[in-house]
Amino acid sequence: MKIRLLHAYNGDAIHLRTEDEEGRFVNILIDGGKGNTYSFKNSKKKDENGDLKILIESIRNRDEYIDLLVLTHIDDDHIGGILKWIEKDEEAKNLIKKVWFNSGRLISEYFDEIETKENLLNIKIQDSNNTSVRQGATFEDFIEENNIWERRIIKSKDEIDLFGLKFTILSPSNEKLQLLLKNWEKEAPIFDTSKENDYAHSLTELVNSDSFKEDASVPNGSCIAFIVEKLEKKILFLGDAHPQVVINSLRDLGYSEQNPLEVDYVKLSHHGSKSNTNVELLTLIRSEKYLISSNGDSHQLPDKRCLARIISTKEKANFYFNYPELITKIFTEQDYTSFPNFTAEEAPEEIELI
Repeated sequence: MKIRLLHAYNGDAIHLRTEDEEGRFVNILIDGGKGNTYSFKNSKKKDENGDLKILIESIRNRDEYIDLLVLTHIDDDHIGGILKWIEKDEEAKNLIKKVWFNSGRLISEYFDEIETKENLLNIKIQDSNNTSVRQGATFEDFIEENNIWERRIIKSKDEIDLFGLKFTILSPSNEKLQLLLKNWEKEAPIFDTSKENDYAHSLTELVNSDSFKEDASVPNGSCIAFIVEKLEKKILFLGDAHPQVVINSLRDLGYSEQNPLEVDYVKLSHHGSKSNTNVELLTLIRSEKYLISSNGDSHQLPDKRCLARIISTKEKANFYFNYPELITKIFTEQDYTSFPNFTAEEAPEEIELI
């Protein structure tokens, strides 16, 4: 398996590439980052390809497909790039073979409830002067009309075998899906860009003053999170999932402090937010390698307090950033002296699990 963290600004867009049982290359795309992850205006106001478009064209040029698109949840920093892609590229429908997406209509059917007007899981693709996309089209309509949607709820404790991979779903729980159906507001999420980061504090200060309050975001609570494994190699993709949901799933699967889940890599939840990784969750996971997808914009993530929890509870911790310029902003020489058990570096172009 090979993993690539795309430059997705403050969002997630992750490419997983492997071979199936017949030796065919398989591409899995987990989220699409913000709209600019697909394309953006450069300093000269010219259109420029983002990492997502470059990846898509590479897959297309190899006569391959996106065999599975996982849309973990509906926040803009995860869905924006996908919406821009299908808006700009008429052939997108022919490149995507299968989609996992817990839509509002699907959740409503699952619980046999009437979908409420407040439910915005049918995300509207915004038309603009630069595109010809049908005004008012939705992501759900797109994947249903083009018959690329595996129209089923993806929920905790599901085990799915696909492409020679085993997916163990850890989130969302039924409770979190019901909350999303009932409570999701019509307005788009508002990002708290005024929040200050905690980088001025040392690791020692953050460890000694640690406290935890869980993320209360309803969309994050509905996030699809999972373990993917192949030939004893395992990766934990946490999306923006709530820690308690993941904890409950891991314990139900038989993992404990004495028998933790061993994985090669952990994609930290919610870009390393202090509200999505607590000590209890860390005691249930054994890993030395942690992936961080964030450029430090909205929410000022990752939180150094989150990284301090990992460093203080693990014998060894290696952090891999897709925006390495954050490293010197977060860690000081004193931090490395006080805690010699961790490293921080740029994530490789491709991370290969052999």
